[in-house]
Amino acid sequence: MPVLVVLAYGLGLVGVVWFAVDSSRIPSIVWFWSGYSRPGWWATIAVGFVAFGIPALIVAIAWRNSDARRQLRHEMDELKSGARRSRLDRSTRNIA
Repeated sequence: MPVLVVLAYGLGLVGVVWFAVDSSRIPSIVWFWSGYSRPGWWATIAVGFVAFGIPALIVAIAWRNSDARRQLRHEMDELKSGARRSRLDRSTRNIA
């Protein structure tokens, strides 16, 4: 029985770490303007980890396949491409 508990929390920890790394790649400004709640996702992961670990892994998998993640990553890509364009505009401004 203790082996199952350790295994469950170990798998839950994998989910928590994966979620932490993946969600930290999304800038705070994207979370803010998108309307999605980073603390809400973190609370769900934390409750899942406390509740025997395995639910945290399930929530991390749900995050991986969620529309929220897909839209946040799309917004992040648009933000990055916009930053590239503005840098390009500034670098070519004085040519001519």
